[in-house]
Amino acid sequence: MKIRFEEHGRLCVVQIEGEFVGESADSLRRSCNERFAAGTRDLILDVSQTSMIDSLGLEVLLDLVDASVEQKGRCLLAAPGDSLRSILEITRVSDRLEIHEGVEAAARVLR
Repeated sequence: MKIRFEEHGRLCVVQIEGEFVGESADSLRRSCNERFAAGTRDLILDVSQTSMIDSLGLEVLLDLVDASVEQKGRCLLAAPGDSLRSILEITRVSDRLEIHEGVEAAARVLR
């Protein structure tokens, strides 16, 4: 999994490419928590290039939602593909996530 962070003040766009699984998912959690500690409030997780997610990846998504709420912010998911969207719906993780068609659409919600 490749992760890229794009900082915009208190907003961080996180682009997740590849398989969102195992140790790499846990690494993402740690990196985002470090950003929260440094003052980030809102996250947009761009999953347009995410090919797979496992149970740890789903757990990390939920943890990031909780962590952003603790910062008085929000964690938004942008551009999930059909298979990822299906997994989110089947597991009901989608009930706790704000899902948007793309990064721009998510950013507009935060303005």
